[in-house]
Amino acid sequence: MPNWFDFMTEDSSFSHPANILAASGHIGYSWDLVKDEIIWCGAWQEIIGGETIAAPTNAAGFAARVLANDHHLIFNGTEAAFDRTYRLLGSNGELVTVQEHGTTHFEKGHAVRQQGILRRTQSEAGQHAPNFTSPDRDPLTGRPNRMCFLALIEKIMNGPLDVRKKSAYMIVGIDKLAFMNEAMGPKIVDQFLCAVADRLNELCPTRCIIGRVSSDTFGILMPGMENEVEDLALRIIDNFHSLAITAEPLSLHVPVSIGSYAFENRRADAQTVMILTEQALREARDSESNRYVIYCESPSRSQQNRTILEIGELVKSALKNDKIKLAFQPVVDAKTGEIMFYEVLSRLYKNNGQLIPACDFIPVVEQLGLAPDFDRHILGKSLEEMEGCETLKLAVNISGLTSALPDWPCYVESKLSSRPHVASRLIIEITENAAVLNIAKIKNLVETLRKMGSKVALDDFGAGATSVRHLRDLSLAIMKIDRDLLNNIMQSPEQQHLVRMLTSMAHGLGIQTVAEGIESE
Repeated sequence: MPNWFDFMTEDSSFSHPANILAASGHIGYSWDLVKDEIIWCGAWQEIIGGETIAAPTNAAGFAARVLANDHHLIFNGTEAAFDRTYRLLGSNGELVTVQEHGTTHFEKGHAVRQQGILRRTQSEAGQHAPNFTSPDRDPLTGRPNRMCFLALIEKIMNGPLDVRKKSAYMIVGIDKLAFMNEAMGPKIVDQFLCAVADRLNELCPTRCIIGRVSSDTFGILMPGMENEVEDLALRIIDNFHSLAITAEPLSLHVPVSIGSYAFENRRADAQTVMILTEQALREARDSESNRYVIYCESPSRSQQNRTILEIGELVKSALKNDKIKLAFQPVVDAKTGEIMFYEVLSRLYKNNGQLIPACDFIPVVEQLGLAPDFDRHILGKSLEEMEGCETLKLAVNISGLTSALPDWPCYVESKLSSRPHVASRLIIEITENAAVLNIAKIKNLVETLRKMGSKVALDDFGAGATSVRHLRDLSLAIMKIDRDLLNNIMQSPEQQHLVRMLTSMAHGLGIQTVAEGIESE
């Protein structure tokens, strides 16, 4: 039995099916993916809202009308049936939200045709500003975030073999973002990041899916395009090297590094794909000559990855079964010997009871995206301890990923609002690098905690690029001097001078100082 598009094409006027669709407020299309030809049925102009805007006839034309932040919803046709909502650029720059139902037809594992019907969603039509509050969107750029990329990669991995074998994932890292933040301030850097996203969208082929997967990295998913990866990587590096990125009133050449991973016949899950691509990016960043690295398997790498995944599973299990233990390290007044408060340390054990050092599992927690759940768990246990002892003061360390989450201040407030007697004894520690990279978000967190009666400490000071201006603007209570500045302090007059200078500066701003890792008189 012919489908309705077969029936439609028997009459070149398309009048009968077009009238049926128009009566229900829909238009239809048939997209030959092999020839890249789109045939429409119905009044495209009624959807887009402009008589002079022609209906797109191919992928490039369609991509020009779909909001760039929504490309990942359109150009990843690996599902036999789909139901999606996305936004089109209408007349006069208006954003038009449409809802679409359709199917993808496959031949020998290859997607060869899509067909669907779509309608304008009247309740959201006419908006001019995208809504970036979705959990699968980066709130700054509005593009897919890490969570969204994990889902998209997983879909390709579980889809047709031919598509998976020819797909790839790439990460573009913005180098020296912390120093840019320091030099220009977070507002200008936010503009640069949005401009970088737009530049990548211009450079990448239509079917690429572009998103922001961390504060300084962008992901590019390339379904069925593995043979184009190297050319694209070199094109991006050359473009960013040659042409400045503009964020009024500044223009800046932004250095980038790139790592990539070809799916081929591998059966890795999405989390592993992202980990391996990030390893390639780290190698590119560490290299003095090669700014682009393709992930290659090796025995040492395989063992390292197995260890990461094993630790990740242990952490997940420990969170689920409440097996992570707390330890308390005293912070002592140098003059009186009095214990001022305790720093909370987390303890994770293997199934055989062997302790896993924090330096081994904390980086894995952050790398696997487990930090928010982990930090919520540790904060919750710490608050329980403080509830049980009314004199206990605790400092809880929060990862940079967690502290920059838009909902984290609200979460902390919900935990402390009914516990003022606990909030006044709580110190939240944030790392210096997190403060520099996300100063506007960290400032919001600091203000929320101060309102609740809690304090904020800056951890690892001296390891990053925090300035006096940042220290003043953030209204911190405590500055913890990085232990690398203290390791050889008795034998190094230069380090002694530097530490004196840092403590003097902090005290001048009314900030207490803590020296980390002191183990001798």
